[in-house]
Amino acid sequence: MSKPLEGIKVLDLTTFVAAPVCARMLSDLGAEVIKIEPPKGDAWRETSRNFNVSRFGDHMNPVFDIYNSGKKMISLNLKSAEGMEIFWKLMAQSDVFITNNRPDALKRLGISYEDVKDRFPGLIYALILGYGETGPEAGTPGFDVTAFWARSGFLRDMALTDGEYQPLMPPSGAGDTVTGTNLCTQICAALIRKMRTGEGDFVRSCLYQSGIFTFGAMQLATQQPGGRQYPRSRTAGGSAGGVTGTYCCSDGEWLFMANGGSAVFMPRIFNMIGRPELCEDKRYMDKDEAAKPENILGIYQLLRDAFLTKPRSEWLRLGKEFDIPLVKMNHFNETASDEQAIANGFVEEMVYENGDKIMMPTIPLMMESLGKVKTKITPRIGGDTEEVLLSLGYSQAEIDAMAAAGSIRVHKK
Repeated sequence: MSKPLEGIKVLDLTTFVAAPVCARMLSDLGAEVIKIEPPKGDAWRETSRNFNVSRFGDHMNPVFDIYNSGKKMISLNLKSAEGMEIFWKLMAQSDVFITNNRPDALKRLGISYEDVKDRFPGLIYALILGYGETGPEAGTPGFDVTAFWARSGFLRDMALTDGEYQPLMPPSGAGDTVTGTNLCTQICAALIRKMRTGEGDFVRSCLYQSGIFTFGAMQLATQQPGGRQYPRSRTAGGSAGGVTGTYCCSDGEWLFMANGGSAVFMPRIFNMIGRPELCEDKRYMDKDEAAKPENILGIYQLLRDAFLTKPRSEWLRLGKEFDIPLVKMNHFNETASDEQAIANGFVEEMVYENGDKIMMPTIPLMMESLGKVKTKITPRIGGDTEEVLLSLGYSQAEIDAMAAAGSIRVHKK
């Protein structure tokens, strides 16, 4: 069965996470993706080695593979005439160009959208931005942790004020993944439009805007006058604030329970904890009464104490029995062995050259036409340079001469 994007050619001049995620998704959807790295390689190859991957050897890196799987990897020195000549040949045969280089850098290389739009009118030019195209911080370097997490308000406002207040620390790559997925969606729409019109497009996705939109409900809820105040305590936030949240069990493990602000779940919760008489208690069942601060605190303390009487496994069993949205709070490393994740193929075992194994998160693409999408081990720097240049018509002697001159980097397989 053919894949949705078979026949589409993508040129990838990206680094770190957001834009590479987008290109990886296009590859998994069937596009041919050629990634250009500088002679020293994508900076993410080295930076991501901080994520405890040294056991895989000098050239193997699962944290690089997860965002670059399925791409052909070539290495060009774009400061050389030969490197730029190759770049333009690749651009001429591409349907899509993806980059997250800053606009000033693209202008210096002569490959900004304004530079190429007339030369390649059918090209879809896709750009990841940090803070947007205009405004006082348009040229500021933007990362997932700064533009998406810190600037959006999440880290300041979602920390609890119970005890000493500390802003949260962000997870790595989550905002990048949202932003890259958004760019992929726009590219797919632009490809459909191109089928109808033959015209290219200029599509952008911005880390800061993605953060604002992702946390849009919070942005709206906090606007004044009359908006909610954040950061706040565990029990501030309407009747749901006393129920929805984290609970420690008798074995020291943690659960998260939600009631969605719905009275539908309250009788089930009271029966689950062995307090059916509370189903008739107006303090917790009447909407107006339940929203009073003293009753929010009361229900939280009641539930907190109840959960401390049994181990997590027993509460999970009861949660399933009473059909309550109650879930164990995993550590990151627990997802690798999580029965539900394994049953659905959300993680898969990968074996590296040195025999080391790791459970790799799988990309969230589930289409009948794709089948099972597997993460592939990424070639080394310049691993596909020779193959791609031969396909462009360069001779072996020309390739060897350019490699000797430092215009390209070739890794012999």
